[in-house]
Amino acid sequence: MLSSELMGSGPRQKLFGRDDAVYSGYTCYTGIADFVPADIESVGYRVFLGHKQYFVSSDVGAGKIQWYAFHEESPGGVDAPNGRKARLFEMFSGWCDNVTDVILATDEDVILRRDIYDRGPSFTWGKGRVTLLGDAIHAMQPNMGQGGCMAIEDGYQLASELDKAWERGAKNGTRVDIDGSLRSYEKSRSVRVAIIHGMARMAAAMASTYRAHLDVGSGPLSFLTSLKIPHPGVIVGRFLFNRTMPGVLDWVLGGYSPNLQGRPACCRLADKASEQLQTWLQDDEALERAIDGEWFLVPSEDHADRSRPIHLSKGDGASCLVGNASIWRQGDAFHIKNLKSKSAIQVTSKEGKRRQLRPGDSSLQLRTFDSIEADLNHRKVKYRVKVVRDPASICRRER
Repeated sequence: MLSSELMGSGPRQKLFGRDDAVYSGYTCYTGIADFVPADIESVGYRVFLGHKQYFVSSDVGAGKIQWYAFHEESPGGVDAPNGRKARLFEMFSGWCDNVTDVILATDEDVILRRDIYDRGPSFTWGKGRVTLLGDAIHAMQPNMGQGGCMAIEDGYQLASELDKAWERGAKNGTRVDIDGSLRSYEKSRSVRVAIIHGMARMAAAMASTYRAHLDVGSGPLSFLTSLKIPHPGVIVGRFLFNRTMPGVLDWVLGGYSPNLQGRPACCRLADKASEQLQTWLQDDEALERAIDGEWFLVPSEDHADRSRPIHLSKGDGASCLVGNASIWRQGDAFHIKNLKSKSAIQVTSKEGKRRQLRPGDSSLQLRTFDSIEADLNHRKVKYRVKVVRDPASICRRER
């Protein structure tokens, strides 16, 4: 007997007794949007971290993005009718456009909500002629996107073990050893599944405890919090990510490939990813140059004058004037310079780093998500840099 039922598996309870699922501490909203980011060719999977909440989006082809929004709260919550999208905007207010644009492009009626549960890994999957596979034995959190993948691998391995047992029986003229085949299947799968299960839990823990800056709380050193010093965990995490993630993904995505008898290892990251992957992981400039879209200056939310977005021309040397700021494209990048004005131009990066441009200063290179504060007729105007694949949609999104 085989059982691949979901977490409330009846056969599992009969085999091992009652084993309650463990609540992760998070509820999850999910949906699919008709949306194509400007950097879709270089970035297909994104994770955005915040304290006690995070957002994941993935390119699923055909011009669609599937996304998951995780938020720490008690289980059993219910949204108001047609209120899920509004709550998402409330939860992710102030987050970057890569998050809010995807939510905006998602229809209310396709947004789903569910609380996230899993069960601890087990190395005993069955008894006698009964075994389990899939969520019935290793329900895991969705942070690695591997729950269904592990179930598929289970099915292949189980079929392979039964096939080998049948061949041995036919060759030796003996009965097919069903019990032995099931135990062999369980032994071959339990360690790999347990590791990936643990990685999914670890990914959730890392995301939920993320802090971009050092927070020392109250006390004599509380002034350090306002300085926005990068959190040591972010620095260490980035270092480890750059050096280990390609290998980890190779093993997660393609680690089962050697068991595919007579088939090529076709799921390894190195076989599927662009040859530029390593460059993009290490060089932000190269990643920026890979963006294929139209550049706009969009009025910031706190800009009192709700002007229309400004389309920046890609023609070399073509300039755009915004108050005392001159913006032009040179080569692969846009640059900004202060015209002869007493007022400084302030450019703030997405990381919060502020740079000031005064008359006579060298120009600065603009990057996606930079915000620009300039002087226009003795009043401040504020825009942010935004790149989109579909220029016709920019005004619709900014309404």
